[in-house]
Amino acid sequence: MTAPPQILDSHLHLWDRRRFSYPWMAELPALPETSLPAGRGATATAAIVVEAGISTDQRADEVDWLTALAAEDPLIRGIVAAVDFTDPHFAEVVARLADRPLVVGVRDNFESRPAGDLDPGPSATARELLRGIETVRSAGLTVDLCVRADQLIELDALLAGRGSAEGFVLDHLGKPLPFDPDFSHEEWAEAMTVLASRSGLHVKFSGLPGQAPDAVDADVALALANSFAGDVITAFGPERTMYGSDHPVSTTGHGLPDHQWEQAAAAGLRRVVDDTDFAAVMAATAADFYLTRRNQ
Repeated sequence: MTAPPQILDSHLHLWDRRRFSYPWMAELPALPETSLPAGRGATATAAIVVEAGISTDQRADEVDWLTALAAEDPLIRGIVAAVDFTDPHFAEVVARLADRPLVVGVRDNFESRPAGDLDPGPSATARELLRGIETVRSAGLTVDLCVRADQLIELDALLAGRGSAEGFVLDHLGKPLPFDPDFSHEEWAEAMTVLASRSGLHVKFSGLPGQAPDAVDADVALALANSFAGDVITAFGPERTMYGSDHPVSTTGHGLPDHQWEQAAAAGLRRVVDDTDFAAVMAATAADFYLTRRNQ
């Protein structure tokens, strides 16, 4: 029997810009041409690979490519595939994804949506998103939620419109902006506490270096981890918090080797949890959320 991983990266991006098109990367020269398992420096021996913003017409190709990579490298334990909840053919898309053994979840990146889109009270779009979410959950797949910090209240309204948040995970701590002088850590923490009251909702301790306007070094990465670890563990607990690298977007893209974020996150979390809970955050929580759930 294979020993469980000590570190399972719940948010790794892999891509090949020579082979595929990723429109959002066009103006980000710091991002590498490729992100492949062999190029990592972190010690995580297992990972969930999250869609990388590939061109809409290549989404199925991305899943095929990642599946082929997984056959060569045991690092890849699951795939979170790109979808559009408003696609008129969404049910067929989800059915095809659910038939792929490595696909554990989906993501429709909400952070690009305008203010108001996620509140199902006034927003018809939000009600359509909820219908898409129901389709995903009925198929047994999880939902990654990627929003901006200023969308957290709306996201809570969206989840309230559904009731249970079982099978949902909030990416990157809701993208707080610690380098923005107008950012309020207290307001962010309050919004996260409200979201944590939604039954079943998980969160990823990831993405913090990616919010920096410039390069991030090991000291800054550690300061970021220390600043946010206590609040997220207090709100969600270790049983609903999972480590993620967001490599290479939040690492290489900001001049930070991925192993340095892994070390910083681990150090920040160790300050606020015991050994058992640390093991949960670094691996077991993500394994239960993505892998155990998919195999039940």
